[in-house]
Amino acid sequence: MTHNKILIIDLAKRFGGAEVRVQDTAALLARRGVPYAVAVLNDSPLHRRLEAAELAALPVPYARSDPRTVTFMAGAIRRDGFSVVDAHNVQSQFWGFWAAKVARVPLVATVHSAYRLEHGGSRKGRAYEAVLKLLNTADTRFIAVSEAVETYLHATGIPAKKIALIHNSLRPPAEITAAPPDFRRKLGWGDDAWIVAVVARLEPVKGISHLLDALATVRDTHPRIRLLIIGDGRERAALETQTHSLKLAEIVHFAGFRNDVSAILPQCNAFCLPSLSEGLPYALLEAAAQKLPLLVSEVGGMATLLEHRRTAYFAPPADSGALADGLRWLADNPIPAAELGAAVYRLVNEKFNPDEMIRRVLAIYQGMPNDE
Repeated sequence: MTHNKILIIDLAKRFGGAEVRVQDTAALLARRGVPYAVAVLNDSPLHRRLEAAELAALPVPYARSDPRTVTFMAGAIRRDGFSVVDAHNVQSQFWGFWAAKVARVPLVATVHSAYRLEHGGSRKGRAYEAVLKLLNTADTRFIAVSEAVETYLHATGIPAKKIALIHNSLRPPAEITAAPPDFRRKLGWGDDAWIVAVVARLEPVKGISHLLDALATVRDTHPRIRLLIIGDGRERAALETQTHSLKLAEIVHFAGFRNDVSAILPQCNAFCLPSLSEGLPYALLEAAAQKLPLLVSEVGGMATLLEHRRTAYFAPPADSGALADGLRWLADNPIPAAELGAAVYRLVNEKFNPDEMIRRVLAIYQGMPNDE
């Protein structure tokens, strides 16, 4: 079978869940012999990861606010014979739309979140949503990574026939890595520390400030609880200031951006994602693949996928009291908490298969109708 040549566009400055999907998609395309390349910001974290994995990258020499990006990518499409463009994140979708239009190739937009909801209905969120409406004026196909994103795309006026629901995917590891004996001591914590991990961009929409408030509430009654925050972003300084003002510095550790999350998660006792808006985050799938009990906000794709006290412990968004209750319950009930972790592991193993994801993505790329 002759495959279209795919140009994936991801002009992200940081590495997050969308970039995990892009890298995984590139690896699956390479494995199947499908010609592709990933357009990235030069020397971005995604660019470095693609090169380390020996995956095809097309570094863009301009800032993502520079309109010369259109000329560069349209030229690459024509020169290298790309026949389909798949754009992830809003800047990539905006420039990808114009580059595909100039080069006269079809555009796919993979949407990872509800833009307006993610940004609280702000001017920025409305501008991002306007990009989706611009894409809808052409024959763009949209891929939603969760039911919540699919519903959001419908609400923006995009017809159902243009949307395909293709979940993020993750292959659970064959075995869970054992914790190094000195892991807690390296963090300055004792061996009896009960560690809850957060893996997220440090942005207001991730709701981490509410988790810090919750931790301050339970600190005296549950002195073993520790919080490990993995990730970076614009809110880091504010969160560090809040940590110090709440006198939590000894029990909260900011690990920054890490490349070894899959090795760190098995060394923790629980995973929390207190987001105010969410699609279907890869970080959650990674934690589920390690059988960690989940404490998450009942929003977006998480609310659709999971069930309270069956596959996760739910808290309403922006509710520090409910998050505190969740921390107490998970710490005080190790056997039911472990059962939550085992249940969500089975769910991820059964529902989120990389081979199925790439089969359906290829069907979109090749222009085949959705058979489901």
